[in-house]
Amino acid sequence: MIKNILEAKGAKILFLGKILNFSKQEINNFLNKYDAKAIFEYENQDIDLVVLSSLISPIEEELSYTLYEQNIPDVKLEEFEAYYISTLKPNSLLMSLKLSNNQERLISFLKSKALSDELFLKLLKLYSWNSEGLFDSDSNRDVALSFIERFFKRENYYNHTDIAHSPTTILNIALNSTNSDVLETLLTMPNLAINTRGQEPWKPKDLREFIATNSYINSHTKKLLLNFNSNRIFRIIALNSALNANEQEFIYDKLDTQGKINLSINKNLDDKIFNRLLNEDIEVVQALLLSQKISKDKLSTIEPKYLPILCQNPNISHLKDQLLFKTKELDFAIASNSVLESSEIENLYKKYGLEIALELAQNPNTPSTILEEFYKLNNLEITKAIATNPNTSEYIIDELFNKNSNELNTQLAKNPNLKSEYIEYFKLDPKLLLLMSQAQDIKSKIVSEIV
Repeated sequence: MIKNILEAKGAKILFLGKILNFSKQEINNFLNKYDAKAIFEYENQDIDLVVLSSLISPIEEELSYTLYEQNIPDVKLEEFEAYYISTLKPNSLLMSLKLSNNQERLISFLKSKALSDELFLKLLKLYSWNSEGLFDSDSNRDVALSFIERFFKRENYYNHTDIAHSPTTILNIALNSTNSDVLETLLTMPNLAINTRGQEPWKPKDLREFIATNSYINSHTKKLLLNFNSNRIFRIIALNSALNANEQEFIYDKLDTQGKINLSINKNLDDKIFNRLLNEDIEVVQALLLSQKISKDKLSTIEPKYLPILCQNPNISHLKDQLLFKTKELDFAIASNSVLESSEIENLYKKYGLEIALELAQNPNTPSTILEEFYKLNNLEITKAIATNPNTSEYIIDELFNKNSNELNTQLAKNPNLKSEYIEYFKLDPKLLLLMSQAQDIKSKIVSEIV
């Protein structure tokens, strides 16, 4: 409708209410191209179209009803702005704003919802934050909130209105966005820090560090982050699977022990870096062998003294033949690993008897009949392992619950197959509630992987 009215030439367009994003001059310049005229004060003129703002006075609202009854068409201001923006050539707009450095006009465009996300991000890079924080001035706040309105995923939050207007929402976007252009643009915005009191020192504490954790960062963003030459960013980005082999090599010698532990956990670890990490301190090697999927070729590069560590890796099903029933040390090390099947567990029990009871009691695949035999030992450490085991018989769980022992209840709360009545009881204790939540999360993850 807007297009037809404007292309007819000579249209008179009445604007009612407050114009939110564009100046009257901007509107006039646009309408002049169509030989049309903008009217901001109604004096019984002939009108071809009414544009209604969401902020309108009672008198203007009454006037809009009158004009509507006269069959004069109307549109919302947002629709008019969307049409206006659709007529602009993005590259020409970018060049115009870049050359003029008209920040007020730029802000007007950034506040409009009619811009595509792609164009919005390009324009945002032209905005001057004036060496101030994201929320330190009215204009900065308006631009930051426009960014949040576009890119914050509200559906996962109940009280999303308060969250959307919180500075930490920017960090949430940095952490969870899957749009590499959004992440690159975030890096051009003022760095935002959070209160890290009581937080582990290796966790991210500002906007740049949160961006460094996101695996959707593109090559340009990675380059910018690495160019900060920050030990903390090196440490944090070491975890990021987006790092390629050259980037892992680049940061390697810049990493402290915690950084190398982080690199050891990286899901996209390069094979050459894997071999270098095998020569680091024991805590680095331990993180490496517990987290990486080890191929049969890599197995031959691991020193025998580290094989007991590897036996606890949950991703070694394909290596069991090379590890199981080779030495007593390796058998005891792998006994609690869930990669073992019940038949393998039974064979370990036949070979070592009650000597291996504690290790097997910790394995979630140990048959309930074997757990019942261990329970008769009346050994506290073994009993605690049995309390946690999802295969433990119901009558044993009942007996342990009825003991009303804080120590045993702490273990029972970790059991993902706990009876509903016990769950309701444990909910009264915040510590037990947290343990139950963690156990159920693990159970849900296992189920989803099976499905």
